[in-house]
Formats: sequence, structure tokens, C-alpha cells
Amino acid sequence: MKPGTFKGGGFVSNIIIQFDKVSKTFPKASKPSVYETSLSIEEGSFITILGTSGSGKTTLLKMINRIHEPSSGKIFVQGEDITKVPVTQLRRKIGYVIQQIGLFPHMTVKENIATVPRILKWDGEKINERVDFLLRLVHLPPEDFRDRYPRQLSGGQQQRVGIARAMASDPDILLMDEPFGAIDAITRSSLQDELLAIQKKMRKTILFVTHDIEEALKLGDKIIVMNEGKVQQFDTPINILMNPANEFVSQLVKSDDVFQLLSFLNAEKAMVPLQGEMHEKSVEVSTETNLKTVLSLLLKKDIDNVVVVDNQNKPVGQIGLDQLKIKDQDSLYSVSR
Repeated sequence: MKPGTFKGGGFVSNIIIQFDKVSKTFPKASKPSVYETSLSIEEGSFITILGTSGSGKTTLLKMINRIHEPSSGKIFVQGEDITKVPVTQLRRKIGYVIQQIGLFPHMTVKENIATVPRILKWDGEKINERVDFLLRLVHLPPEDFRDRYPRQLSGGQQQRVGIARAMASDPDILLMDEPFGAIDAITRSSLQDELLAIQKKMRKTILFVTHDIEEALKLGDKIIVMNEGKVQQFDTPINILMNPANEFVSQLVKSDDVFQLLSFLNAEKAMVPLQGEMHEKSVEVSTETNLKTVLSLLLKKDIDNVVVVDNQNKPVGQIGLDQLKIKDQDSLYSVSR
């Protein structure tokens, strides 16, 4: 069935996950872990779920693949009520990645990735092709890593294998529960970049739980901000930074921090037409370079502007300090991604 959401007796085709008045209260709990929540997740989007410990973000995620059953309300995945789908069938079409990774230590990398395809009775050649494709996708050369065991891998390499395993059966949806939380900062940043590239290439729908504000803002097309079991705001990073729904959201994301804001706006949106000709000392940035980096270059180097180039390395514009002056809220929106 195609992605959709229930609305007035029909389904809207671009919605892949729908929460309809969903709540969760655990036995003997004095209050819900997740209060009544209604959300629509668009197909192909990258949604980060941000909140402090105990905010309900992981519970919200785990209700999608029925690790936790909702206490009330309904969840639709690709237009189907998940309670009408056998749990094993549901989970086979939803990839799941956790912080602890959970690789089988007695299995090779290939065997770990092939777990679900084997259950689905894929033929050997198809499995081999899928394993090699996914290893290349996560930047682990198959000839070097296919036959290794988890103990022979670094933490970052194990996490890459975990992502590959979650994608083995080619699911449309990936659920990720703080997958990079236990990894050092440099490796974490690299994995974030790789995950963004994978999502852009494969167009998977990703829901990613994190308590790290910068990670949520960097990765998410939209962010679900949660506190004490309630969704405080569900919006784009720029709107959450510029228009926090309440004081909690404002303090959480530090919405008054202009430098943070510049980190999440890119050069393409701020550039003006190129004036004059390039010369030897011209400093180039890509259209995807964030404006905080652009500002740093302008301050560190003896230049009036940087030249913006496209993915063919063709100059398409320039940015000077005038383009980075934030005069009012409307000017911020004019350069928002």
C-alpha cells in the first residue's frame, strides 16, 4: 500500500507515518510517558526527535515498530493501521538502529547484514550483491570488511555496519535511537555527514532520536521537540530557532544565538550575483557551505567576499559581510534553507 494518512475517510499520499491521538502510559506509572499526540510524517523526510532524558522521545519512536504498544489512539504506516499488521511483518519493513548497535558477535559482517534477507529467503547472489552495495554505501570496502567479526571493528565501523544491517531489506523507514551517542565527536560528525548523504541518495524516511541539539538541527528537515511526554513544537530547524513555540523550546535550542543560526543556513540562499572577475586570491565555497563558515573565512582572510561555486565548480555568486548582516526577522527568512 502506498504511503498515506487517514483524513476524512481518505488517505493523503505523501504521508508515510501518522500518529492519530496516540498516547502511552506504562503499568503502575503515575502519568503518561507520551500524552495524546497527533503527527504526520512525510515520505522521504528526515525527522529528528529532540528532548531531555525522560521526555518521551524514545517511547514515541518505539511505538512505530510496536516495541511499545500505544495505550490509546492509532498509528498508520504506509496507510495501514499497525495493529492490523503482524509484528514480525511490520518490523521487517522498518529498519531499526540503536546506540548499542546489537551486532551478533559470532557472525561476520556479511552474516550480520544478511540477517533479514535470509529470513525473507532471498537467494544467495541477491544477498551478496546487497551486502556489498550497503558496505560501499557506508564507506566500508566489502573486500576488507565482509568477513570480519564485530570485535575486529572500531565503534564507528560497528555503527556503520548497524546502519547497513537496518537497510538490508531496503525498508522505506529507518528508526534510529541515539545511534551516535557513544561515539567520539570526530567520528560522530563523520557519521552524521554520511547519514545525510545516504538519506539524500536513497530518500529513506528517517526518524532519529537525540538529546543533542546541534545534531538535531544539523540532521533534521523537521524537528519534534518533546518535554515531559508532550510535543512542544514540530517544525523546521529555522522556524524552531526563529519562532520557538514557548520558553522551553527557546531555552533548549538557544534561539537567541545568531552564530548557531548561521550554522544552519547555507551559502546558496545568501549569495548575490558575482561582480567583477575572479582572481588568484579568491576564496571559494560550495553552495552548501554554512554561513558560519563563510563568516569565519571573511574574518580570518584579507578578502571582501567569498565566491560561491556549484557542484561543477562553476562560480554562481558571492557573499560579503553585507549579506551576513541580520537586520530583522524577515531578512533571516530570506536566507533560510
